[in-house]
Amino acid sequence: MDEICTTHATFKVLNHTYFIGILPTSQTSIISNRNICYTICTSGSTGEPKMIHVPYECIYPNIKSLCSLLKINEQDVIFLGSPPTFDPFVVEFFMALEMGSSLVVATNTAIRFTNSVQLLENITILQTTPSLFRLLGIQTIRDFVFQTTSSLRCLLLGGEKFPSPQEIQSWLPENFQHDSKRIFNIYGITEYSCWATIHEYQPTVSSKYKENRIPLGTPLDEATILHISNDEGADKESLNGVCKGELLIGSSIRRCYIPQYDNDKDKDNDANEIIFRKTGDLVERDEGGQLFYIGRINNCIKRLGKRICLDSLASKIENLSKTQAICLWDDHHTKLIFCLHCDKEDKGNQSDTQNQFKTHLEGFEQPDQIEYVEHMPLNQHGKVDNKKLLSKILENPANYKKTPLSVFQNFLEQVMGFQQAPVTTTQIKEEATNAKRIKRNLDVGFLQAGGTSFQALSLATEIGELMYRPEEQRQFLEMLLSSEVSLIDVMEFLENTKPNEQTTREYKIDLQSLTSLNADYKIKFLWRSDLKKCVDASPTIFENEYIAVGSHSHILKTLNATTGSEISHLELSERIECPVVFVSSNMALVGCYDGLLYGFNFNTSEILWQISVNGMIKAKPVIMDGRIILGSYGEDYNIFAFDLRSLNCLWKLKLGSKGIFSSPLWLSDTLVLFCSLDGSYASIDITNGSIKWKKKLDSPIFSTPALVKNTRNEVVLAEVKGRVIICIAENGKEITHFQADGNIFSSITLLQKDSLQSTFILFGCHDGNLYCLKYNAPQSQILLHWKFALNSAVYSTPALAFDKSIVVACSIKGQLVLVDTLQGQIKGSYDFKAEIFSSPCVSDSNCIYVGARDNFLYALQVLQ
Repeated sequence: MDEICTTHATFKVLNHTYFIGILPTSQTSIISNRNICYTICTSGSTGEPKMIHVPYECIYPNIKSLCSLLKINEQDVIFLGSPPTFDPFVVEFFMALEMGSSLVVATNTAIRFTNSVQLLENITILQTTPSLFRLLGIQTIRDFVFQTTSSLRCLLLGGEKFPSPQEIQSWLPENFQHDSKRIFNIYGITEYSCWATIHEYQPTVSSKYKENRIPLGTPLDEATILHISNDEGADKESLNGVCKGELLIGSSIRRCYIPQYDNDKDKDNDANEIIFRKTGDLVERDEGGQLFYIGRINNCIKRLGKRICLDSLASKIENLSKTQAICLWDDHHTKLIFCLHCDKEDKGNQSDTQNQFKTHLEGFEQPDQIEYVEHMPLNQHGKVDNKKLLSKILENPANYKKTPLSVFQNFLEQVMGFQQAPVTTTQIKEEATNAKRIKRNLDVGFLQAGGTSFQALSLATEIGELMYRPEEQRQFLEMLLSSEVSLIDVMEFLENTKPNEQTTREYKIDLQSLTSLNADYKIKFLWRSDLKKCVDASPTIFENEYIAVGSHSHILKTLNATTGSEISHLELSERIECPVVFVSSNMALVGCYDGLLYGFNFNTSEILWQISVNGMIKAKPVIMDGRIILGSYGEDYNIFAFDLRSLNCLWKLKLGSKGIFSSPLWLSDTLVLFCSLDGSYASIDITNGSIKWKKKLDSPIFSTPALVKNTRNEVVLAEVKGRVIICIAENGKEITHFQADGNIFSSITLLQKDSLQSTFILFGCHDGNLYCLKYNAPQSQILLHWKFALNSAVYSTPALAFDKSIVVACSIKGQLVLVDTLQGQIKGSYDFKAEIFSSPCVSDSNCIYVGARDNFLYALQVLQ
């Protein structure tokens, strides 16, 4: 608020605090030329909070249209339940003033906790959010609100996704008469103040709604213009047929003044100019011209290489479960969580619901966790608060008493639909004998029972953190992926595992005391840069002068490596986890979740070109002999070669059945190695895309391999289940291998001395250790040289510093350590107090750059 205007006083009305402020002079001079009715601040759901100055000519057409459509007169009683900070408040208030109707004013507290029957008595016009309306309860809605004898004439539901036809039907009594009770889906944004479209739901004509979708409706007035901006950025004026994209709302009359968008430009100079506002909503238009809400654009994720709109998936779940559903993404644990509304008395059909999910949802849509929630938390405007809901789930006291077996048992019951999975192996055997159904289900493997490989990996990560012995973490994942290991075997294994009782706090004390004894280096904080959301991408340094990195906020920054000052700022359409590749003194490349590879000028932020590969790009591309070689998560093709000058596609192919996460490895002038998430890896000729040789491992390959340069050239690569192999680069023949005690997601870093006989192999592991292996090429022998324990799993790739005498590694919990490469002794440490999934990079001047999940890119200076 203080950034928008200067606050001078406050006062309270109905337990709401109001601020009186003075706008900056630059704004007041423009506002004075407009016929401003009121000013309201957005909630921030469509971006940063904004101050909206609303002229009379913008809000009045809204009031006039609604009064006419709803046939409001002085006999009506309008319910004013919206808080004054929510623009529907203005509509409710002004409709009563316009028509001389009665107005019943109630606070949020009264709406949520007062006897609802008394509160709504005599009300004829009710405008509210679906979530707030649900608080009345199905029985009250059916037996009172929609009864023929009730006073209600019109119900307008807006501000959130409209309920499904199944849910609305559950609200209606058998004798419901549509003529006396009208139900509307109303839609709009504060930037357009207030409503833009409306559709009258007709419960008696259920066949009218295909795929159980209810349209947004038609514009409320002739001044409102709707357009769709599609993903390819096509001209919104030309989109007339079936299409999907972001909805834009425009008008030459209903134009609010928004300082962040309009600056000092006085739009009133051109009375015919149409101003469009972005809604942030993804919509679809069918062949009949009807618009359907899909979900929020910023509520989309990529999972198993597939783009998922969580709001759209929630609608799909509601159709299957016939109840309110919310889909949440736990970014920290990379878990998809389904939250289903469930009354205390209504828990009998959970198993049927889970079976519906397994049958009708795609593999990438399957949940990692299902929660049944009696009360969805709401924000002050009566909408479901997803952040509070996720926090409520994650902070459940039951999470602090988890054991490996209890987590797995909970997954079997909640997600896979097993009825009260036995807790101990004794119970398993007893129930298997007495109940054929349980025996049949528990006697099969995890994948055969309906689990997916992605769920197996998610479970292995979550349960692995609860295990004491690292080798058990690796073994657990192998058991889940094996068709020869039954669920009974898995549960028996988990019952016998020793839980990890060591606390993070105790471990940190040990590490700090160790640091004070051996610290030879001091680590000094230099600067940090805010990228607004998680920085999981690894930063790239260029000429010791530029540092570039992207984030989940779609922002990519190029900064001065010494001072941290911003050189350029680029915003793409989706999150960025791909590292930047510098090509020349003014051009760089970066891949994006939107399936595009961008060429951009890192000095000016100008996008020079973009290439679509129809699949998200996480892996860092390589430039080879004038070609761009890159991997993606594309379904049809996941490896591409483009000419760097013409951008023509030279060739493309599909390796394995999954996407490409690891970056390609340059084997020779004409050969490159690619690894797939299905465990496949292959040597490919860059001149024509032909595969020279191909092999396959048992588990996914997230790790980028490395090349040992010796007399025959050998490749070091690691699979998720902890196996590190060395193979001959020319034919892929495996020479030897090493088994780590945990899963490996980290890429491989090599340290080769002057002698070609010995090579040190460095990588991080999910068992919480930084590994250093010594490979002796003449004997084809690989041995553990040392391993150093950090305070949590190591996801990122270690980097070398100080003439390769020091290795830099980061743990997931934010611990950065400097370790002597020869002896594995700690030489310094730094605590970011934030999660780290980004891999550090080190400059020639021994500055360390790394991204964190607190939204910052950090720069540290290492001093001897």
